[in-house]
Amino acid sequence: MLILSILTLFAGPLLYQWLQTGGLVAKAFDRVIVAVLVVVVVFMLVPETLSGLGWTALLLMASGYLFPGLLETSLKKSAHTFHLASLVLALAGLALHAALDGAGLAASSAGNSGKLALAIVLHRLGTGLVLWMIVQPIFGRKIAFILLLLVSALTVVGYLLSESLLPLGGRQAVLVVEALVVGAIVHSLVHRGHVERIV
Repeated sequence: MLILSILTLFAGPLLYQWLQTGGLVAKAFDRVIVAVLVVVVVFMLVPETLSGLGWTALLLMASGYLFPGLLETSLKKSAHTFHLASLVLALAGLALHAALDGAGLAASSAGNSGKLALAIVLHRLGTGLVLWMIVQPIFGRKIAFILLLLVSALTVVGYLLSESLLPLGGRQAVLVVEALVVGAIVHSLVHRGHVERIV
């Protein structure tokens, strides 16, 4: 699933082009992906984390939900004003997000939960799309492509580190990572409107 998550990340720019020119078929494809993500998150992942962590899961999901918004704000600010501090903050947040996706994939393997892996892979399609949309028009294709490579590398790092550390934390560690990732995915689903306005 790690390789598939990287491939879907790089499919984001292709999806961006297709959504601009693909008409009804492209939009229907986009809707199906969103519907599958909603079903997996709402009916499978949220109940699983709530039953394992109780109310703590809600706090972790809220943290996972808020983090991408802070990251998007920093990326947009750095893209328009080139403030070094906000650019560094955005890149650090992007690194953490990518590593968390990798950790989620490792947690999925450790917990034998294909549901989380499926949600992450589908979520990465949107991540690639949004990164390309924000970075490519301002910094160009080369920088956008380098950023996708960086995100891929950090996902692998998150996966490898978590693969060795998650078993030490047991099922609780897996559920903590799962709750954070679920929050990030919910954020991407709730805030799809700004993506659709641009595309």
